[in-house]
Amino acid sequence: MDQTIDLLKLAILAEQDGYHHYLTASAITSDKKAQEVFQALARDEELHRKTLLDGIASYGRDKKWSLATIDGKSKVSTAGSSPIFSGEFVKRIKDKHYEMSALSIGILLEQNSIDFYSKMKSKAKNAKLKTLLSVLIAWEKKHLEALVKQQKLFMSAYWEEARFQPF
Repeated sequence: MDQTIDLLKLAILAEQDGYHHYLTASAITSDKKAQEVFQALARDEELHRKTLLDGIASYGRDKKWSLATIDGKSKVSTAGSSPIFSGEFVKRIKDKHYEMSALSIGILLEQNSIDFYSKMKSKAKNAKLKTLLSVLIAWEKKHLEALVKQQKLFMSAYWEEARFQPF
C-alpha cells in the first residue's frame, strides 16, 4: 500500500502542476472566455489535488480508504465550436503564441494524468480507490477533449496567419 501512497503523492504534484499552468494561462491570455475556462480548469485540478490529499490523510489515520465523493462533472464544457477561446480571439490568432503553447502543454498534462490514473486503476485492489480513479480519468478526459478541440480549431488558422505553411 505504501507504493500506492507514493503514486498518489506523485498524482498530487501533477494536479498541482496543472493548477499552476492553468492559473498562469488565465493570467496571461487577453481573451475573457479563455480566462474563465482556464480558471475553471485550475479549480478542477485543485479539487483533484485536495481529494487525493484527503484520501491519503484518511488512509494514514485508520488504514482505510474513506475517500470523499467528488462531483465528477467538470466545469469545462466542450460545447460549441470554440470551447475555450471566443470567436473574436480566433480572428487574432496570428500573434497568440503563448495561448497555442498553453493548449499544447495542457494537452500533455491531461493525457499524462489519464495514462497515470488508468495504470493505477488497473493495479488497484480497493473498490473506493478504483472509483475515485475512474472519476478522475473521466474528468481529465473531458479536459483533454476541450483542449484538443480548441487546438484543432486554432491550428489551421494559426499556421496560415503565422505563415507556417506555404499553401
